[in-house]
Amino acid sequence: MIGLKHILGIVLFGGALLSFGQADSLAVRYANTITQDELREHLTLLAGDAYQGRDTGKEGQKMAAAYLKEQFTKDGIPPIPAPHAVAITEGYFQSFGLLEEQSGAIRIVVGERVLEYKRELLYFNEVLKADVPIAEVVYLGDGEQLPQAGITGRVVLLNGTLLGQGASMLGPLRERVEKLRAAGASLVLVGVPSLVALMEGIHLGGSRMRLEDTGAKAEPMKSGAQMILVDEAAMDQLLRSTTMARLAHKHRPKTIRVACQVMVSPLARHFTGENVLAYIRGADKADEVVVITAHYDHIGVENGVVYNGADDDGSGTVALLEIAEAFAKAKAEGHGPRRSVLVMPVSGEEKGLLGSQYYSEHPVFPLENTVADLNIDMIGRVDSAHASSPPYVYVIGSDRLSSALHTVNEQANTMYAHLLLDYTFNAESDPNRFYYRSDHYNFARKGVPSVFFFSGVHEDYHQPGDDVDKIRFDLLQQRALLVFHTAWILANREERIVVDKPVK
Repeated sequence: MIGLKHILGIVLFGGALLSFGQADSLAVRYANTITQDELREHLTLLAGDAYQGRDTGKEGQKMAAAYLKEQFTKDGIPPIPAPHAVAITEGYFQSFGLLEEQSGAIRIVVGERVLEYKRELLYFNEVLKADVPIAEVVYLGDGEQLPQAGITGRVVLLNGTLLGQGASMLGPLRERVEKLRAAGASLVLVGVPSLVALMEGIHLGGSRMRLEDTGAKAEPMKSGAQMILVDEAAMDQLLRSTTMARLAHKHRPKTIRVACQVMVSPLARHFTGENVLAYIRGADKADEVVVITAHYDHIGVENGVVYNGADDDGSGTVALLEIAEAFAKAKAEGHGPRRSVLVMPVSGEEKGLLGSQYYSEHPVFPLENTVADLNIDMIGRVDSAHASSPPYVYVIGSDRLSSALHTVNEQANTMYAHLLLDYTFNAESDPNRFYYRSDHYNFARKGVPSVFFFSGVHEDYHQPGDDVDKIRFDLLQQRALLVFHTAWILANREERIVVDKPVK
């Protein structure tokens, strides 16, 4: 089914447009530097086998980071200036520490039975540092309503059946777990109907990564409660006196006695990932920054097969290269943006949005001065819902925090890109929960207006077949133009867009 709404923006206001129906000739001049040939040239290299799938912390990701830096340097974009450069290496890299876990680093022992990773339990990050004996759990149903008190230091049990089916439950689950972490829960157990069915809907590598401890600046979500998903049959054994099916009918918090122990094995290896920063300093409003992001990592090599990730997210990465070149050329010719523009390819997205999480907690430029984040993740293909539709792009999150961001994006589309804007996945009821699944979310949760550009999932998503020969470079170019023009307007309009909606 084609999206719930297809809206072509018609509202024009402020800043970079001269009048109704009249385009900004400077914006058009520099947008014309974004070409299909250059997009193809960059992507053919970055999504080639030599880059080994760009797995975070591994050689291929380092090669990609070096290539991105080389291109930004060629475009005449200087290193990050002082005092912002304190945390930047080589003038372009924001490095962050990572811990890669062994498979099965967490186990749950129930009597003589051991629940193991990918068999009876699943987790995505490992923050526990010692074994944890559990004598009781607090059952909170789907976790939407938290009790006024009594969570701090407790082990919480959630019922995954109440949150959705298969992988669709992971979006709302992440929201609930973040609230529980903020409330001080020590551990979150989630009973799921079928762990096997859940794993079929998501990509799981042979290891998991998390950010290393980052000291006083770290937030509770990094060092707080570990979330562990447990197959319902195993969870019923753990509960002893009841079952997850019976608990599904309980609507009040309930304390349940249990007897088990969470066992933690040592972590395997330390790595570093890099965000790559290209900073085009603005003119009279230079302290305000428009950020444009895309993740350049992918999932590497599995069983000798390279996962090249041409669409995910090679497409967004090469769009960033062309957008950075366009802004740099405008500045070099005396037509630079009024506000500063930070073009930032990030890594660690495939490991849990880690690179953007690190930046959001260690921003090089203050988040209070960050006008918006425009995030690109997979814009090079056509999904099944649009097999016969005009050129389109999914727009997610543009109206969640700022009405003005939504209007500016539609304005840019009407004047320049002429795409069908599909808001299907922007619905808060969207079972895919894409709003929470890409790097813009780490800006949005901090109150920065954010929008996610996306062309949808296809049969090669997280598969070896996500290669360059399947990319629609005409659509990639057209979608990149929308992002560029939206950024141009945001960077040049007189008034900064206003946050007029609460963070959710």
